[in-house]
Amino acid sequence: MENPHQDPNYNEAWHRGQLSPEQLAGLDTEHLERYKLHQEYLEEHKGHDSRHELMAFILLFALFAFQFLILYWKKKHFSSFQLVSLVCLYTFPVLFGIYDGWYRFLTVWTIFSALNGFVIHKATRKPLEAMTPRMVYKWYTVLHNTSFVIGLIGYFLILAVFCGLAALFTEGPGVMQTGILMLSYGLYFGVLGRDFVEICTDRMAATIGYYSKDGLPQKHLSAHICAVCGQPTSDDTGTLVDPPQRAVFADDPVHQLACQHVFHEKCIRGWCLIGKRDICPYCKEKVDLKQFKKNPWDTQQQLYLNLLDGVRYLVVWQPIIFGAVQLFYYILGLD
Repeated sequence: MENPHQDPNYNEAWHRGQLSPEQLAGLDTEHLERYKLHQEYLEEHKGHDSRHELMAFILLFALFAFQFLILYWKKKHFSSFQLVSLVCLYTFPVLFGIYDGWYRFLTVWTIFSALNGFVIHKATRKPLEAMTPRMVYKWYTVLHNTSFVIGLIGYFLILAVFCGLAALFTEGPGVMQTGILMLSYGLYFGVLGRDFVEICTDRMAATIGYYSKDGLPQKHLSAHICAVCGQPTSDDTGTLVDPPQRAVFADDPVHQLACQHVFHEKCIRGWCLIGKRDICPYCKEKVDLKQFKKNPWDTQQQLYLNLLDGVRYLVVWQPIIFGAVQLFYYILGLD
């Protein structure tokens, strides 16, 4: 007798859940039970094709709508946008790490938090110590360059795997995993450093008193005083300063902007490049950032900074968007 399971018509009727009474009578107990389970599955997922289309439409609409909302929020209320995005960027990976057991990441994150917390503590003290601005910019310069190099190495390792070069030296998925890990670490801590340095820059500027976001500076800038660190740029401070002030950083070259204000070169480079400020710390006149690009490395770093904005979206806003979509699915009874 021919096996009915080899009959294409029988198989098609089985998948549709429409076996005839004669076909059902020919099933043994095991196959009859499987057929009943299959019918329950078909009934449960009845109409899912149209439901999946609706779910896909909701997801696409949410992605586009959130993009406009995020851009509007960033434009109208940048301070609150920056705070919320930084808090989420700082905490989301840790929550995922605790849930999934990413102990290596949690260890690195803890060390970073301790060092970064100390720097932020120094940047928010009043009065601000003379060495604090340099320490802050030095820390974030090292963090920025280190994350850039680690991310770049990770990228080349991934590229080597795709090109087949890694197979010449090692076997297995270890190279790819190392590359992904290094790229992820570099991008994540790079964007964290970029956000934190903006906060430190604002706080230090407000503490020094030579900079105001919305109005005139809170105090007059004397000649030969750096408006970033508040220290003299030379021993010649004029006759208005009593007692006379001497330059703290005697070996540091100075830099004069087009507005004629003079700064320590390391201070103004930190303000413009690391702190992402394109205005004079005192008079807010536009600064040509090209005058600070002494080598192609700075240009490469500027391109790298643009990539970090995409990382912030992936780490912060994409989980929020998908969480909101899942909540909407639950409310509508879509699964």
